[in-house]
Amino acid sequence: IADRLEKRGIGTVHAQEDYATEVPDYNWNFSYKYSRITIKAAMAANQEMTELIDIHRDSQRHGKTTAVIHGESYAQVYFILGHANKDWKKNEAFANSIHQVLEKSYPGLSRGIWGKSSGNGNNGEYNQTLSPNSVLIEVGGIDNSAEELKRTADVLADAIAEVYWNS
Repeated sequence: IADRLEKRGIGTVHAQEDYATEVPDYNWNFSYKYSRITIKAAMAANQEMTELIDIHRDSQRHGKTTAVIHGESYAQVYFILGHANKDWKKNEAFANSIHQVLEKSYPGLSRGIWGKSSGNGNNGEYNQTLSPNSVLIEVGGIDNSAEELKRTADVLADAIAEVYWNS
C-alpha cells in the first residue's frame, strides 16, 4: 500500500516495528501504547502528516474475508473505528469516504465500518485520537492468498489516494 501511494505522489511513513520481539516482557494488552510512541515520533518528524492508516488482518476465515469481483478474488477490507475516541465521527467520515470510493468501482470489497468500544479485549481507541483522518483497516483474513491481498492492496491504495487528492 505504501509503495502504491508513493507512486501516486503521496508521501508515506511505513512503520514496521515488531514490538512483540523487540520489547522485553512484551504485553499484548499494551500494543497500542507501544505503537503510539512510534506514531507520535513519526508525526513530529513529518509535520505535514495528516492521515493515519493502521493495517491489520482479520482473524476470520476465508469465507468471511473474501469477495469475487469482476471475476477476480479479493481480500475484503473492514474499517474499524474506536468509539472510545470522543471525536470518532471525524474518523468515521474519513473511513466512509474511502469505503464509498471502493464501493463505486468494487462493490462488496468493503465489509463496511464497525465501531468498537473499549472492553472485552478491545482497545476502543486504536490511537485514532491522534488525527481526525485515522482508521484501522483490516485487509483480508488469515487464509487470504498473497494474490488476493495484493489485488486488494492496490485497489485500497488507489481509493486512499483518490480521497487524499480530492480533499
